[in-house]
Amino acid sequence: MGYKYRFDRENLVYINEKITIKTLIRDNCRKGFVGVILGVGIWCVSFFNLIESPKEYLLEQHGQNLVEKLGLVNSNFDSITNQLLDIQHRDDNFYRVVSQLNPISPEERKQGFGGVNAYSNLEGFLSSELLIESNRRSDIIQKQLKFQLHSLDTIFISVREIDDSLLAVPAISPVSPCDYHRISSPFGMRVHPITGKLKRHDGLDFAASIGKPIFATGNGIVSLVQKSKLGYGNRIAIKHGFGFKTVYAHLHNIEVSIGDTITRGQKIGTVGNTGTSTGPHLHYEVIFNNRKFNPKNYYIDDLSIEEFNEMLSSSKK
Repeated sequence: MGYKYRFDRENLVYINEKITIKTLIRDNCRKGFVGVILGVGIWCVSFFNLIESPKEYLLEQHGQNLVEKLGLVNSNFDSITNQLLDIQHRDDNFYRVVSQLNPISPEERKQGFGGVNAYSNLEGFLSSELLIESNRRSDIIQKQLKFQLHSLDTIFISVREIDDSLLAVPAISPVSPCDYHRISSPFGMRVHPITGKLKRHDGLDFAASIGKPIFATGNGIVSLVQKSKLGYGNRIAIKHGFGFKTVYAHLHNIEVSIGDTITRGQKIGTVGNTGTSTGPHLHYEVIFNNRKFNPKNYYIDDLSIEEFNEMLSSSKK
């Protein structure tokens, strides 16, 4: 069969051995066994590298869930953005129109967006693009909400000022329709009933019986209370703000004091015949920016008693 050399460890020499069939089979079996062991080892290493561990599997599932949730968040951002656009449209085309404010330009609403990359810390991940987009849209919506809240605060303040100005306007008759007989003297040029001379009359005279109630025609503060036997006689002046002032003259009783805060429809005195007067009546003036205007332009003079009383009630509320 042939020969081979074997090293004798005891004598430290090579011995020439004859190769038999048995020896050959034994050596081949050893080599084959080693090869099988190596092959199995290599296959196992490759197999376990391909198959994830339970921990890796859970992490991967968690990552997939996060990606799905981010997708849902972005879908919700679409809905929120549409609602914000609707609010912004109403803000510009209704709320600001009613409150007499200018609309906000698109450029002004977009201030502070873009610029330096603020999301560099989110780069380098498998879902970086989705993460960056979600954070970017979240920041934009937060800024838009903050801007919109500021706008609504501005509108609220403006509407409140408009509301105050509307309540300040002398918008009702100072005497109830059931209490005065007629307008005895209109606004404008007239022959003075005492001097007989042509003279401008700066208000309206409501002819009524002594003691009939007189009402403040708008919200304000009492700026003058004067009692006299001459001229306007007993009189009250109310500053309403926003340029308005009203005067009530020839009163019998005065029921307010200087500095009192007055609301529209509040009783401030009674009809009298004091001062330079030819009969019981209320002389009423409306002054705007130091100019006297026809009071008839500031109230409805054809209201029924029920309508007037309802308006008084509404004014007090």
